[in-house]
Amino acid sequence: MMNKFLLILQIPSIRTMNLIQQIRTNAGHYFLHKGIASLKRSKKLVNINSAASVGIIFELTDESVYYSIQKYFQKLQEKKTKVKALGFASNKLVTNHFLPVLSFDFFNSKQINWFQIPKAQCVQDFIETDFDICINIASENVFPLKYIAGMSKSRLKVGAYGEEMPGKKYSELARIYDIMVLAEENHDQITFLDNIHEYLTILNPKENV
Repeated sequence: MMNKFLLILQIPSIRTMNLIQQIRTNAGHYFLHKGIASLKRSKKLVNINSAASVGIIFELTDESVYYSIQKYFQKLQEKKTKVKALGFASNKLVTNHFLPVLSFDFFNSKQINWFQIPKAQCVQDFIETDFDICINIASENVFPLKYIAGMSKSRLKVGAYGEEMPGKKYSELARIYDIMVLAEENHDQITFLDNIHEYLTILNPKENV
């Protein structure tokens, strides 16, 4: 009877786990907002065709995402654009299949702290790089990538927002991104990247951010 009682105590309830997750999320957003408030960067609208450098952050869910970004980079490199991609995988085994190369770096859930803030060196290097354009093609719910976008020193930052998103959440994203593009309910990163690219090709740099 005593062993059974101890076993029950050792298993947190779903309600407790959700509460802990909420605390982690709130704390992570607190540090993100604090970082954005002190961030210094030169905002500028940049057309993708005139960008000297482009950084993309994405969620590494499968091979198709990786190879699609690689193909997209080839088009940009033909125009002499410097490119860099940073992928996040919640499963460490996924990143083992994709070794870091010149244009790609990866980090996983083992490299984020309790507040869901990524601590890998490749993340810090990406944040410190002042890309002309930084694009987050992942869903807005992937906090580690949202944190990177928020802390990036890039001149122009682009990301996703949802159609049914509460006003408070929309305002939080507006503090991170200079341009937000509507994402479909069933978010597809590559389709979203195509939509962003189309928008950035017609962007008028003379307008204000």
